[in-house]
Amino acid sequence: MLKQIFQVLRKGKKMQVLCECLLLFVVLLGLNQLLDACLILGKYSLFVLPLNWTVGMVGILAATVEDAFTVYSAISGHLPSYQPATLLPKLYFPLLKSTNSISNVKLAKYGEWFNDCSDDIKSCCSQALDKLHEHYGWEVLSFNYFSFVICKTVEVTIPEIEVMRLAHYLTIGSECSTAISSHLEKLNMAEFGWDARVALCVYGAFNSKEYLNAQRIRNRQMQFYKDILSRADVIVTPTTGVTAYSIMDDSLKSGELDYINGAALVRYQIAGNFLGLPAVTVPVGYDKLGMPIGLQFIGRPWSEPTLIHIAFAMQALCISSYRKPEIFYDLLSKE
Repeated sequence: MLKQIFQVLRKGKKMQVLCECLLLFVVLLGLNQLLDACLILGKYSLFVLPLNWTVGMVGILAATVEDAFTVYSAISGHLPSYQPATLLPKLYFPLLKSTNSISNVKLAKYGEWFNDCSDDIKSCCSQALDKLHEHYGWEVLSFNYFSFVICKTVEVTIPEIEVMRLAHYLTIGSECSTAISSHLEKLNMAEFGWDARVALCVYGAFNSKEYLNAQRIRNRQMQFYKDILSRADVIVTPTTGVTAYSIMDDSLKSGELDYINGAALVRYQIAGNFLGLPAVTVPVGYDKLGMPIGLQFIGRPWSEPTLIHIAFAMQALCISSYRKPEIFYDLLSKE
């Protein structure tokens, strides 16, 4: 996929790349052996390209938790020209020098939603949770909105996950199409891939009433998540519903619009992105074909220190099994 993007860039079709890559980089981290930290909405988004105003979140792609922490520390300060409307919490990592992991961490699990992925991902992520429980004694909580019990086997869910998915799709589509509308008038649509043309037509069909209803759904979902995160430290899910799959041979010429796999790729990232919650994903294993699998932790607002500590604990249990990709370029080597 990245090779295709670079080929298009060399042809000067920058707007086509912009449109066709909106979702690519959302899921890129989950399909590669990378750690990602997606920070809270608005905290680090100043001066970012205004492509989607309420769902544009700055994140970090790194090889290890330590690298992600280094970048997070570097970008967490205030810019001289930045005048925040609210006072932001100071950077604070009380457990940074501690050799012990956080105790009594409660991981909230959606049960049926957690298992809505490929068999390899479900098995791998479940084993990762077992490791956390066995090694650190952390509790895995399964719940619905009306009850909250310590249980590792009951499969339940929270309300309206599918409704939230549609509301998020409408929101990001409306905002992206509005942001680039002035540029589209100057471009030749024949230069766009068929997938980008279809997406732009759908995005441009949403109206203001639908957008406002989506924001009402967003607020309703936020209340659900606030309730859950008041009784658990983080919500845990797989990073993606499927691992990396083969791209059709003619996709460079005609584009590729795979709705089924596309929906599975972003299934678990919608909640954090739509509600502006910080999240981190850690590689925890591989499927039968050797494709990487990640486990995601979604936290409360301003809980990046907790997320990084949990991610480090997860990485410590899995890093010995990490594999070097078949095609690997060591950018830090002296050769």
